[in-house]
Amino acid sequence: MKRIVALADKVRGSLLARNTIVYTFNFGMQLVIQFGYFMLLSRYLGSSEYGVFVALSSINGIGVLLVGLGSDHVMIQRVAVDPASFSRSLGHSVAMSALTVPIIAVLAAVIGHYLVGDHVHVASLLAFVVAHLVFGRIVAVCASAFMAFDRAKLQLLVNVGLAVLRALFLVAAILYQKDLTLDDWAWWYLAASALGALVAMVLVAVVCGLPSPGVIRADISLGLQYCLEFVAIGSVADIDKPAVAQTLGPDIAGQYAAGFKIVDAASAPIRALLYATYTRHFRNASASATESVRFGLRLVPFSLVISVPIAIFLYFVADYIPYLIGHDFDGTPEIIQLLALYPLLMGLSGIGADILRAVGKQKLRITLLILTALIMVPAIMAGASLGGLLGAGLARLAVQVSLVGATWMFLAKDRTV
Repeated sequence: MKRIVALADKVRGSLLARNTIVYTFNFGMQLVIQFGYFMLLSRYLGSSEYGVFVALSSINGIGVLLVGLGSDHVMIQRVAVDPASFSRSLGHSVAMSALTVPIIAVLAAVIGHYLVGDHVHVASLLAFVVAHLVFGRIVAVCASAFMAFDRAKLQLLVNVGLAVLRALFLVAAILYQKDLTLDDWAWWYLAASALGALVAMVLVAVVCGLPSPGVIRADISLGLQYCLEFVAIGSVADIDKPAVAQTLGPDIAGQYAAGFKIVDAASAPIRALLYATYTRHFRNASASATESVRFGLRLVPFSLVISVPIAIFLYFVADYIPYLIGHDFDGTPEIIQLLALYPLLMGLSGIGADILRAVGKQKLRITLLILTALIMVPAIMAGASLGGLLGAGLARLAVQVSLVGATWMFLAKDRTV
């Protein structure tokens, strides 16, 4: 009993432990909410329209990472080390977002129309673009502000709040409209995103303070590095869905996306671990690269302990998924079982990438991610053409394994690790 009390006191006294628990709860709450949201949306839209929605969301999700050119991640780094820089750093992020969003919104709309233009009205497509690139971007910046201050609970409130709003608006849309279509859902989605952004802005203004708008030229170069890095990460995570839609059509893309969505959602504890340790790497690296490397290596066993049970659970639960979301998704279990190791690969990839940054290999980290993103599209399209849904899944798994292997191969060759 004394040991349990001592352990509890140790957890309460550790900011890292507390933040890991909060982030786990954060992503766990999102997992529960988004899974319910996903089940309703996929069931009422069907695999074809759901495939279109995911393809658009993937393109817009990558667009969100381009808006601001990485300025929100620069803000996290600056404020984590010097909290007094918050107002200027947030103002820089606001200014960079305002300058870049028109160009990126046009690109996202053009690409989205090229991919799925025959399946959704132009006005609805633009509603999705605004929901993601304007309101989604606002929520992302606000979440980054709380992350910079290690205010994990408020970051939870912002992220989970948006998920709750979208789920509630979906329920309202289903109740209000007898036959919900993707064109109908676009406007409900836009409204939910706008409300979520408004709440997030008010919270940041009250808790953290107001921005001091203005571009900090010295931070643009670092922001571009972050932009490349996170766009590459986002592309690795999302570019496969549009590729499957383009090769096999929206119906198969919907089944593929549903499987990946479930696997990605189940990876919440791994994502929580990576988020909770993100600012810690900056602080360790500013003092000593060696200590940051040791810290990263200590995370590997925790990642394995978390991810292996998730993989086993995913493999055995997969066959029951069509009973929950409808038999339009009968191909989804194959994808879930095939990608059951994804949480393990996510953990190893994320930890390895953070160690590369700690030892001054940021350019190598970015290069590996960009190469992976570039390989992803032809690999997925080739796999889908040769093996259909299963071939696309195998190609996705092979690319992810290659990224992890390359990351740790370079780490093994580095004498400082």
